[in-house]
Amino acid sequence: MKYYLVLLFIFLINPLTAQNPDSTAVDYEVKVSKFVMGTIVETTARANDITYCKEALFHAYREMERIENLLSYMKENSEITKINNNAGIQPVHVSKETMDILHRAVGYAEKLHGFFDVTIGPVSTLWGFSSDAGGHVPAEKDIKKLLPLVNFKNLRLSDSDTTAYLQKPGMKLDLGGIAKGYAIDRGSAVLRQKGITNFILNAGGDMYVSGTKAANTPWKVGVKDPRDNQKLVARFELKDYAVATSGDYERYIIVNGRRYHHILDPRNGYPGTLSESSTTFAATAEEADVLATYLFIIGAEKALQEKFDKPFMVINEKGENNYNESFKNLSGLTF
Repeated sequence: MKYYLVLLFIFLINPLTAQNPDSTAVDYEVKVSKFVMGTIVETTARANDITYCKEALFHAYREMERIENLLSYMKENSEITKINNNAGIQPVHVSKETMDILHRAVGYAEKLHGFFDVTIGPVSTLWGFSSDAGGHVPAEKDIKKLLPLVNFKNLRLSDSDTTAYLQKPGMKLDLGGIAKGYAIDRGSAVLRQKGITNFILNAGGDMYVSGTKAANTPWKVGVKDPRDNQKLVARFELKDYAVATSGDYERYIIVNGRRYHHILDPRNGYPGTLSESSTTFAATAEEADVLATYLFIIGAEKALQEKFDKPFMVINEKGENNYNESFKNLSGLTF
């Protein structure tokens, strides 16, 4: 299946509000959508110079595509693919950028007790949710055969010569739980560097929210109902912060009445069963992306027991909303 990348700019002719009440400058909303990193990446930006905003958005999307080409195991020439192809054979020289994100991925895995593990690649490839076929249910024996290959401790990173090495043949990196968030952060950084400071950049539920929608009017975002994508189960205001949602409704198949999805538990190689969706917040989209995956796997009960310090909402396997005090204190929160 080929994906045709289409960049669409939609301009609202009606002005939003002047940035300066004494100025004649008018703000417009500029909207963009493009297929990147396996999902539709949507951006809404506020600017009074449409042409300049278009140029800034073009560069932001180019940056996100660069990250995809660097870190996606689906890209033949990515650095991650080169590491995977040399698993059990030899270390691979990588860029400092790749080395840094791999270090952070290992750090997350250690902090989160292995519930997040970028060496899940052999198992995620077996399930095939990122393939053209759209996924299938593997035989249990095939999953068990690959589980010994899933262990972040067998990823060796050498700063002295900037190399990465998967120690066992057949190991495979899959940065799907971190790279998308990092790409959002990089795209957001490009926009801010070019003076576009009021925007929402959303990649399939992982987003960074910057500035305001209009003067004195905050951006409002929400948590999607995992069983009805036309509904929101919560709405809130956000500024200069990231929010990410992991859900069993983005990439899934139904087999014999059971839902199988792409968020895999590294402990057993099967899709997590304790949540329908999880949403959390962080200063960066990368961290929010990782934490949302972690919360999805551990489920609402354990998350609440851990006294998780960042705001979160987990909709459990029964469709019940669970959230902590920090979530309840979000600005403008409504259910």
